[in-house]
Order: sequence, then C-alpha cells, then structure tokens
Amino acid sequence: MKKNKMILSHLLLIMGIMVGSYSCSGDDSGNSTDDTIDPEPDPVEVSYEIPEGKPEDFGFNAQEFLKVNSRASLMERLHSLLIIRRDTLIFENYYNGFSEGQESNLKSSSKSILNLLVGIAIEEGFINSIDETLYDYVPEIFNDEMDPRKKEITIEHLMTMTSGLESTSLDNYSGWTNSDNWLEYALELPMEADPGTWYNYSTGDTHLLSAILTEATGMSSLEFAQQYLYEPMEIEVTRWTTDPQGYNEGGNNVYVQPYDLAKIGIMVKNGGVYKGKRIVSEDWIEESIDFQVAPQGISRPFEIEGYGYLWWLVKANEYSTYSAIGHGGQYMMTIPELDIIVVLTSQSQGTTPGAHFTSIASLVEDYIFGALEE
Repeated sequence: MKKNKMILSHLLLIMGIMVGSYSCSGDDSGNSTDDTIDPEPDPVEVSYEIPEGKPEDFGFNAQEFLKVNSRASLMERLHSLLIIRRDTLIFENYYNGFSEGQESNLKSSSKSILNLLVGIAIEEGFINSIDETLYDYVPEIFNDEMDPRKKEITIEHLMTMTSGLESTSLDNYSGWTNSDNWLEYALELPMEADPGTWYNYSTGDTHLLSAILTEATGMSSLEFAQQYLYEPMEIEVTRWTTDPQGYNEGGNNVYVQPYDLAKIGIMVKNGGVYKGKRIVSEDWIEESIDFQVAPQGISRPFEIEGYGYLWWLVKANEYSTYSAIGHGGQYMMTIPELDIIVVLTSQSQGTTPGAHFTSIASLVEDYIFGALEE
C-alpha cells in the first residue's frame, strides 16, 4: 500500500466524543431511495497524489484536532472522512468496515459531477449553451398532447431544478425508477409552473440532463466522464448505474473512491485546474458555485444560502460553502474562506437516522472548525 502512515499514526490514539441528532429531508430521493444493499467492491490500490501534511502545520491545534477522529469513530454510519487544507491532505480515515480504495456511492452528490460534465461539454463544443432546450436534443420523447411549455425547458432550467415539472423525487421516486422509460415518465409529469420560475428538487431533471449530454456527445455520460474528467485526473470510475434505455442516472449513483472525490474538490477549488492541467473552464466553475436560485422545501444539517448549478450553497457556522450533498450523508464541502475541503461519505442505503446528520454538522462545525487556531 502506498499510503503515507504519518497522518493516521498521528491521529488514531484517541478517546470518544458524544453525538447529537437532527433531521434531514429532500435529499436525492428522501426515504424512497433504493434500499437494496450494493455489493461491496474489492478495494484497489490508491495512487497517492495529494501532498500530505500534519494538521498542526496547517493552522490546527494538535490536541484539539485529535478529537476529530474520536468523534468520527462514534458515527455508526460513517464510512470515510478526508480533510484537505491548502491543497494538502491533513487527515484521512475510514470507519465501520469501509476500507481505503473502496468506492462510495455518491447518491445525489453525483449531480455536482454532472455539472462538471456539462461545463466540459460546452467548452469542448458538444453543447452550444445552457439556453438550448431539452427538445433540441431528445425531441423523440415529446408528443403533441404535451403542455407546450415543456418545449421551453432549457439546460439551465434543468441545472437549477426550475423545469416546472412535477418532481420525480421523494414520494414519486419509486414510481419513476420502476417505470419502463424514465425520460418519458419524467417529461409526462404535469407542469406545476412555467420553466424558470419555481425551484422544485427533482432527480428527474438531472436525468433529462444526462440524456442531453449523451445525445450531444455521442457517448454515454460515463464514457464522456472517463475521457474528459476522470482520465485526465488519473481517476478510475467504472460504476454509474443506468436506466432501462441505458442512460446513466444523471443525478444519482456515481461510485467514486473518497480520495478521488477529494482530488475533484481540489480541482474545483482551483478554478477547474488540477496539477497544472485545465479540466473545466474557470468561468463555468465560478458561475456554477455562485447563487442561481433559492431552494424551497428542503431541510439539511446546515443553513441553506442558495443553489448554484447543481451545487448546494450552505453555511457552516459563519462560513459560506459550496457543497455536493447526497442522500445518507455524502458530502464534498468546500469552505473558501478557510481554504478547507471536507470529504465525508456514509452508508447510503435506507432511511438515515436524523442523529447521523446532527453528528455530521457537529463534526464539521464543532470539531474540525473548533480545532482551528488560524
């Protein structure tokens, strides 16, 4: 194993700390998510590329930082925790039988990956602009009986969850994923508002976006991601589930190693550049993590400040963040003011107890931030 043991040997000597409770709703599919147990993939050797350092060399109190691991060790659903500061990995550990090199199901954090793919497709000329419509790319799923407003749904509307379509998430999720044609099912739902006028969280919107990406590029969303995102960053991703027609799920079920998710977080934080290589347009990154729309009807462990293009804008303590967030407790949270990235993955199956989300918020706000000296 290539892993530098310095970080863990420095941190795994610790006593336990309490956990709390809170509730979360509105994540990718709420309590209607697929409860089947994913087969655990065999761990693979991790290629370590992120520089490593000690927390105390990056502005943390060494003794206070020890409490981070002891708190995390008591979280029964936690799988991984990685903390990066100033592009340096200062903490990495795995919990509850999850191992280094295993892939995590990102659940709705997959939506933020999809955002990057759309930005790359525009930069590479496969898509002209976010003003193009769903009808421009998949006209075959439309029919003459449909509400004519559906032809006005743009890529931007799908990225901001403002298509106007009734949501496929929460109570509608099982019916949607059990249907024979996910694209048609999502588009045939009634319009609840004019496109662009009303936020309504829906994984169906992002699945339609995946279809656009596939039709625009002539590749599956996974194949496009492998060629333009993963391979240039030396990331291996082979699992992204598909619908009955073979389209990768636009907003769900990307499987990525937590370490590789951290690499993506570093790339986004650096304006789309990783190790000197341009991966995504800087303009696209800036626009995507900027405020685009105010979400309604969603509760999470952190205060919501807005929604970008498939990125959550949430506040942890007094610090604004942009975050990829997925059902069950999958987080890639970037705090620009502190130059910190927190990657945290959890058991994704089934209904998640509210206490786990309370523990996530406490872990970030009370323990990671609490250990800062500068």
